[in-house]
Amino acid sequence: MAPDRPLIYVNDGFARLTGFSIEETLGSNCRFLQGPDTDPAAVKEIRDAIAEERYCEVELLNYRKDGTTFWNRLSITPVRNDVGQTTHFIGIQSDVTRRRLAERHLLDLNESLRNANDKMQRDLHAAARVQHALLPTQAESLSGAAIRWAYLPCDELAGDILDVFQIDANRIAFYVLDVSGHGVQAALLSTTLSRWLSRSSLELKSHPVEMLEHLNDNFQLDGDSQQFFTCCYGVLDRQALTLSFSSAGHPSPILLRGNDTSEFQLPGFPVGIVASPEYELEIIQLRKGDRIFVYSDGAIEQLGTTGQPFGSVRLMQELTATRSRSLQSSIDRSLRSVLNSTSDGKSDDDISMLGIEIGD
Repeated sequence: MAPDRPLIYVNDGFARLTGFSIEETLGSNCRFLQGPDTDPAAVKEIRDAIAEERYCEVELLNYRKDGTTFWNRLSITPVRNDVGQTTHFIGIQSDVTRRRLAERHLLDLNESLRNANDKMQRDLHAAARVQHALLPTQAESLSGAAIRWAYLPCDELAGDILDVFQIDANRIAFYVLDVSGHGVQAALLSTTLSRWLSRSSLELKSHPVEMLEHLNDNFQLDGDSQQFFTCCYGVLDRQALTLSFSSAGHPSPILLRGNDTSEFQLPGFPVGIVASPEYELEIIQLRKGDRIFVYSDGAIEQLGTTGQPFGSVRLMQELTATRSRSLQSSIDRSLRSVLNSTSDGKSDDDISMLGIEIGD
């Protein structure tokens, strides 16, 4: 073989691809196609393959006569004579620029998607922290009653929200609400409602029916959002030992007295469905040791492995079975039973529960 492996034959396709004429090419080593951005590793692979007289295939950036670049898929095959000596090499090149640019574009697009997804996840985590900050923070310090709760979003953000706040020395107001749907849209409304309720006047906070009517007047379903929500709103008077509450399409609160359980079913449309719904007020005379549980429908509508919903009867059985435990433990264990009824231990709906126990 001639020193420096000069080209002894090129076809018209080579000339069209590179811009170099056949006359300019013959007698030269094809390294003249390489340039400053050609990968040295690919060049080394070619050099090693020729030195070892073996086949190789590489893709490398080459330069045309006018200085523009193209991606070249080059295969080099040794040609041997009858006695096995390598006499020539045949090089075949293909322009794979379109494919390489498409791959680069796809990589850039994937990187952009990863960055966008990372940002979205950071935003969701931040929003979830804001939402969790709206949950009760002083419930455990309210005298005369133990108040505990659980909040189990099925996604990063929840449509459920709950809170407890002091009205005066003797009265505590509380609510549990559940916005239709899931995800960001539901979470935005639940967060808005939490802020709106916290800023309502003490006079309005003292009257469950008026509060629900006021909510309904201000949060009517519209054609864009198609959102509504259920809500149970109540006021606990620790001196009179009464619980006054009203419900807007929300699951019935559960009263656990000793080992007996009962539900309080109140009619009432969810907030945002009709213009002037009628809400009813229920007043319960409480006793020391009574427990009241208010929860969202995720706790009873969750489908188990049999395809049947968990149901309020079973939830009452769980709360009764854990009666001897602390209020928080009873809530946690009962809701754990809800999750354990599913095939994967997860809920497909938000679950929240507020528990109140009348102290001595």
